Amino acid sequence: MQRFELRKSPKPLGFGSMVYLASFSLGAPLMAHADDDATKPTQTLPAVVVTAPSVGAIATSLQDTPQNVTVVSAEVMQQQAVNNLQDALKNVPGITLNAGEGGTHGDNINLRGFAASDDFFLDGLRDTGFYTRDSFNIDELEVYKGPASTLFGRGSTGGVVNQVSKSPQLSDFSQGSVVLGTNNEVRGTADLNYRLGNASAFRLNVMDMKSDVADRDYVRNRRWGIAPSFAFGLGENVTLKVNYLHQEQNDIPDYGIPFAFGRPVPVPRDTNYGLPEDDRYKTRDDVLTGSLNVKFSDDLWFTDAARAGRYWFDSRETAAHYGDTLPTPGTPLDDVLTFRDRPSVQGAVTTLMNNANLHWQFATGPIDHHLIAGLELDREEADLTRFANQLDEIPGTPILDPDPFEDFPGHQTQVTQRPDTVTKTVSGLIEDIAELGPQWELTGAVRLDRFDANYSEPITHTYLSHTDTIASPRASLVYRPINELSFYASYGTSYDPSAESLSLSTKTASLDPEKDRTFELGAKSTALDGRLALQAGVFQTQMTNARVGDPTNPTAPQILAGEERVRGFEADATGHLTDQWEITAGFTHLDSRTVKSSDTAAVGAPLLNTAPNQANLWLVDEIDKTWSVGGGFNFLDRRAADVDDTAHVPAYITFDAMVRVRVNRSLALQLNGYNLTNKHYFANSYFSSPAENHTVPGAGRTALLTANFNL
Repeated sequence: MQRFELRKSPKPLGFGSMVYLASFSLGAPLMAHADDDATKPTQTLPAVVVTAPSVGAIATSLQDTPQNVTVVSAEVMQQQAVNNLQDALKNVPGITLNAGEGGTHGDNINLRGFAASDDFFLDGLRDTGFYTRDSFNIDELEVYKGPASTLFGRGSTGGVVNQVSKSPQLSDFSQGSVVLGTNNEVRGTADLNYRLGNASAFRLNVMDMKSDVADRDYVRNRRWGIAPSFAFGLGENVTLKVNYLHQEQNDIPDYGIPFAFGRPVPVPRDTNYGLPEDDRYKTRDDVLTGSLNVKFSDDLWFTDAARAGRYWFDSRETAAHYGDTLPTPGTPLDDVLTFRDRPSVQGAVTTLMNNANLHWQFATGPIDHHLIAGLELDREEADLTRFANQLDEIPGTPILDPDPFEDFPGHQTQVTQRPDTVTKTVSGLIEDIAELGPQWELTGAVRLDRFDANYSEPITHTYLSHTDTIASPRASLVYRPINELSFYASYGTSYDPSAESLSLSTKTASLDPEKDRTFELGAKSTALDGRLALQAGVFQTQMTNARVGDPTNPTAPQILAGEERVRGFEADATGHLTDQWEITAGFTHLDSRTVKSSDTAAVGAPLLNTAPNQANLWLVDEIDKTWSVGGGFNFLDRRAADVDDTAHVPAYITFDAMVRVRVNRSLALQLNGYNLTNKHYFANSYFSSPAENHTVPGAGRTALLTANFNL
């Protein structure tokens, strides 16, 4: 059975400040690698030391990383037949989904109670863009929980999500999959790897898919992608990797159903408030990344990563809106009309960034040091075009029976704004990881960011600028009484500037960043002879100067007078319970609340879309060399939809299952079922006011048949 030796890699390699981490604790060594033949029979695995790429200036094993880190492996994603990041993140408690608003769509999440839509990373560099991240080129997902501006820069109040791309290997293989679904899904993927020499390789991943959403009439998903990558000098002192991602999507989006009197309108799941003949969400994403690793000696090495990206999107979407006719309590829903909100926008986000780090290991007497000095340069620009909203141009429709084919005056053509926001960031990092003997590890780090933002809008003649210079400290202590067990205490900080999401306004341009801090205590261990990884922790995250507005004057500038707090407990288990049984499980309890606000009704209320309790379980039984079965559940507690805690999204639990048969060494068939009880639940929500809000129903019962092949 596979064992995990808890030791550091002597030669960290990777993207920017990425280093290789021992991944024993979170399932990568417990699951088959994405490059492995998914149809191979189960077998007893030899004892090995496995390392995996990660992000940030974390130069220690995951056992000794002083924060909760959850990894969703390629094998788990394959077992569950997920095809996008949001579905894969159902394996990570503490994450809830936000609905799109203002004409934006794509991945949008809360993490530990705080918005994290700008906290997606790809191979250690920020992945800025409004799109649905497909899993076809993802080797694994890493979720680092808790504030970490020291490691990742701006944002990261609740944590960050890093996607690890598939990279070239020194072996030839050809594999892929074909998927057919009861939701009219048709999907194909291919993964081709070719060894070009003793130390170089080429890999190509491609994907094409189309699907509907069960019981959500008119909603459509269409996307395709291609991701070639090259690697030179693999296993040598100088390693260069270059990869390119191109992905396009053309969806009919889902803006769900509105709230009425504090709860979702009680209509059938297939009710649609959009205008599907015109609604579209299109994206075209191009991301080019290069990474260089130079090893001067066993104690000195340099890493550098650079990226150029362009994320284009075109949003024409329709959502329910009460306009000026907000229904009063007690009004029969049969008499209520809703109108059509159409906040159309198109544009592109472009990025240029570089992250360089020098690693030096040395000793001062009995203390071993790992010193990291880093420099990061980042330029991001959001160049957008906003169109006139048609809220007053489309007649109302009955809220209990909306007409998705109601006449409307075509899509928007009148331009109201052309905002252009440019941010430039210069960051410096110093971190020292000190080994105080075999049992103690002390880490201290500080990052200094200069974040420059300039906003230009020629139609309204609005020109704004703001510069923040802020330091982000981090400190932690790890104690290892035995190799299989570690305890940690950590303190981390983060900051959220006004232009964090590449936008400024007259209400926020003069504000300093919001500041956050977290205290966390936790433990990590392995059990069952190293086959099962466990971690648990308690924490408190506090935003001490949250932005708040004047509830009596929405146009007035905001002030930094709010305070928000989340106290929580997390626990998870990943690995093998026996030779046959694999487990991925987690639980999170979050006690969130607004401590101070200019809106007195919000004081004491929980944070938006934050579930007090959340749990997930996924079990797989490798019955024999031919058959595997699996199943599990996802539970999400009731969530507050508005700041005053008067509107709510109901709690739910859904059940999924899988059965897989290995036909031969080259072919495996897999059947997945989702939402087996056909639960009518709501996956995400958005609530800006009693007049403008919506929540999106989850898909009905769905089945997918997948053929995984290896040529």
